Amino acid sequence: MFVTSEKNRLPSSAVPFEPEGAGVWGVISQLMPRDVLILRVSPRGSRAVPTIVMMDLTGSAPSLEQFAGGDVVLRDAAVLSTKLAREVDQWTLEPLSEIRVRATEPEQYSRGERLVTVTRFTTSAGRTFSVPYALATRPARGRRLWRAKAPAAARR
Repeated sequence: MFVTSEKNRLPSSAVPFEPEGAGVWGVISQLMPRDVLILRVSPRGSRAVPTIVMMDLTGSAPSLEQFAGGDVVLRDAAVLSTKLAREVDQWTLEPLSEIRVRATEPEQYSRGERLVTVTRFTTSAGRTFSVPYALATRPARGRRLWRAKAPAAARR
């Protein structure tokens, strides 16, 4: 994962192409291999350059509900897998086609006796995986937080 913070922002004099209203940051490599959720977000109704946010996938799943009806909307999403301490050229980037929040599934270790609340991710290749974060009391399909638009060629 690449970490951004204000202390890593490059000065305007060092960047010949910095777009107005945007910044360019230096990057540092992540210390622990993991799956990283990459989101493009922007203020609702804004045509400004979207901001890229990178978060730990499992740690950020519960916080995605903030995008449901908020002032900031998702524009695009992907999962960057850096697991198993592989070299950078072996990392994989999977674009997402859908994110659902507050869905429920049977808990993996209780043999289906208990339900857990999950954030469910579907990749553009059709693979679905979930990140559980709380116990649930009743079944729920969840709320679609974001869905990728079909490419123009596929809509014809």
